[in-house]
Amino acid sequence: MTSDINDKIIKRIMILTPFLSGIEETIGLHIILSNIFWWASLLLVFTAYRNRNLWHVGNTPWTFLFLTFLFFGIRELGHLSSSSLIASVRYVFGIWSAIFMASLFIYLYVLLYMRSTIPKIATYLPFVLALAFPLVILFLFFEGIKPDDLKNIMFSIENFVWIVGTSITILTTYMLGTRATGGFVKVYMLFQIAAIFALLWKFLGLIVSMGCTIPYSMREILETLFGVFAIISVFVLTKMLKSLARNIR
Repeated sequence: MTSDINDKIIKRIMILTPFLSGIEETIGLHIILSNIFWWASLLLVFTAYRNRNLWHVGNTPWTFLFLTFLFFGIRELGHLSSSSLIASVRYVFGIWSAIFMASLFIYLYVLLYMRSTIPKIATYLPFVLALAFPLVILFLFFEGIKPDDLKNIMFSIENFVWIVGTSITILTTYMLGTRATGGFVKVYMLFQIAAIFALLWKFLGLIVSMGCTIPYSMREILETLFGVFAIISVFVLTKMLKSLARNIR
């Protein structure tokens, strides 16, 4: 009797494993959840933007916030293809997301924590930096790098950029949280937690790119938690701005 029960449990685990753990980063529950989280977050950004005048930071942070979620959403759509070339392009969108996330909080740190003005030309620097990575792909492609090797190179670059970007985000959100009041403290804290999970996720990815074996399911869990706290962050921001708008009226 016990043997039959164990056999049934093992069979169910074997059936669910491909769905829960993913098959070579393409088909998996976390891919579905991640796409839902990031595209729903983008809709929340639009909703929060309606009350942007209640957060006196100008339009640049909203642009960076929008691009962070947009590019990561596009990155996640790339999971639906098994093409190595598409995967390389997907990593470029991931890199762009990391760049604009870090730029968002650097901008807010300078504006709100340091109480300094930011030259307009500085707001274009993230765009200039982002444009460098498609050029890297084109250069490597025309140099004859095979698609699988190109994918691995871009994977390593994305891991490195995310580690740098999330480290900046963790530091700046912490500093911003010490100066914030009310609901903004929660917003910065939640973004910080999201960045911590992203840092851990990409750190494991960097280890994998160095040849170490890390179960993909571990990275799946961290990436999913990153998405969970990202959407909660934007939800709290949206809810807070709506509440402020109602109180003003």
